[in-house]
Amino acid sequence: MFLGDSITSAEWVHPNWREIIEYVVKEELTKALSDWKLPSWGVRCINSGFDGSTTRDWLYLLEQAVFAYNPDMVLVLGTPNDKDLKISVDEYKNNMRKVLQVLSAKVTDVVYCTDLTANKPSYNESSQAYLEAIKTIFPIEKVLYVDLFNKFQPLDLNKLYTFVSTGNEDVDLKPGEIDFIHPNQLGNAYIAKFILETTFGISFDPEKYMNSNNSGVMFPAY
Repeated sequence: MFLGDSITSAEWVHPNWREIIEYVVKEELTKALSDWKLPSWGVRCINSGFDGSTTRDWLYLLEQAVFAYNPDMVLVLGTPNDKDLKISVDEYKNNMRKVLQVLSAKVTDVVYCTDLTANKPSYNESSQAYLEAIKTIFPIEKVLYVDLFNKFQPLDLNKLYTFVSTGNEDVDLKPGEIDFIHPNQLGNAYIAKFILETTFGISFDPEKYMNSNNSGVMFPAY
């Protein structure tokens, strides 16, 4: 199961990182089990990403959006919306701690991924206090911490952020400007890469995958 904001809901981009992870995990299990039906039928991925959501929303939604599905694993990503909607650093940290503690008490495996590096230095600078605050709540038993912010920093962000925005007043993003928060298909493939490698130990080449996918093959190589 995936819990997060618009980066996780990702209905606006395909393939997105959730779809890629599900595809790769099923492919790897098919190789290991020599039976496509076991992973194809047995691995079910639920999208509990909510556009514009904050940690306040996640606390409210846990029962109906997560525990109602009785998941074996929950992967949480983000969220920068707390900062953008003026939720304090302290509340953000406390809310996230509660979310992860409640999840880890009921779910076998929990993964927490930080926000991504945006393609705007001033926006990243304003996120630092929130990113640093989250580090202080770890370790949390049964929760794997994945620092996507630092993993994204060495990448060529101009290649990963190319969507033209329809506007976002909360981050002073005007219609027609390049969206510096929401990554494109290749950016989503890089999210999948880092999660696949750190969580599942699966090697994944985003560039190879996107080239293969764009060539029109049914089962893209990675």
